[in-house]
Amino acid sequence: MNNTKIVTTFIVVTSICLIAFIVSSCNESQSTISDTISQQEFSPEASELVVKGGGNLVEVTTGHDHDANLHTFDLNIDKVPEGWTRFQLTNATHADHFFLLYEVPEAAIDAASNANQSVLDHWYDTVTYPFQTEWNPYFEGSIGWGTFVNNLFGAVLSSAPWFPDAVIMGGPGITAAGTTSQTTVYLEEGLYIAECYVKDENGEFHSFNGMLAMLEVTGETSKEREPRATMKVSISSQQGIEHPESVRPGKHTVAINYEDQAIYGHLVGHNVQLVRFDDGYDSALLSELEAWMDWSDPDAFIDNSPEGTTFLGGAMEMTEGSTAYYTVNLKPGTYAWIAEVPDASEKNMLKTFSVPFGRNMK
Repeated sequence: MNNTKIVTTFIVVTSICLIAFIVSSCNESQSTISDTISQQEFSPEASELVVKGGGNLVEVTTGHDHDANLHTFDLNIDKVPEGWTRFQLTNATHADHFFLLYEVPEAAIDAASNANQSVLDHWYDTVTYPFQTEWNPYFEGSIGWGTFVNNLFGAVLSSAPWFPDAVIMGGPGITAAGTTSQTTVYLEEGLYIAECYVKDENGEFHSFNGMLAMLEVTGETSKEREPRATMKVSISSQQGIEHPESVRPGKHTVAINYEDQAIYGHLVGHNVQLVRFDDGYDSALLSELEAWMDWSDPDAFIDNSPEGTTFLGGAMEMTEGSTAYYTVNLKPGTYAWIAEVPDASEKNMLKTFSVPFGRNMK
């Protein structure tokens, strides 16, 4: 199945444009990681979510330099052939992260060349820095949301008129500290940028502080086959998240289908995340989790999800008709599928479920 790259409605175009505002810092040489989890505390082999495999596999490891407050992505390769591509995100820091992919439009590449800059440098100068600059007074409470949005459009669209052509392509979802997640998406030839826009306590996006990566997809054909799903989950603005009621424990490859895409009050579209409850849940914890998922709230989407919850990955935003394949090992316990949107439960985008012990399966 070839994931569509064409935005089919004006709303989706606008959503893509706004999502791209939260893109990342361009320092490609920042490789110091001084705040990572120790090898005794974490290793990919020890993670219950690690997925082994060969073929078209991009291994991404997160890092954090505490002194410089730099967040980083480290990729094992920066070039892959066209086709189905598996991204394995190993979170070796103490904050939650994700790996959202954008296809870089040709106009952005041309603009970077004309400015004698790398694509990453140009993206940072024309998008990331203006976004953070306009966000700061809203975060500090000196302006309202409407003023922030107006200022943001004025600043960013004047410096980067190519934004409507930037396309969201999915990628590994929110992955908690010390865990590994894997998501497979279809990528066509071109350049791609990946970012994480979780915030620090000071209101700075991880992307602004270095969590950016570039990937080139060549015109060669990948030998990677489309994954075979053992479970299907779909999401739409009308029906919310739809998922199977009965889920067996063990390894699953989940086909996550984007039946449509829409723009919400926080300026971006919907995605699908999986969260595990460490010791069950109550209405208070669900409300706290739901509130945390709104990046536009200055007090939310900061570093780590609420205590008692662990994010296990998923699929970041994609265009209508796209499919991502998310691979996870489900142990007995309580979980929820949730979208990163305001008031997810009202949109039918917060769905709890349980994975029983084998003998308790109906």
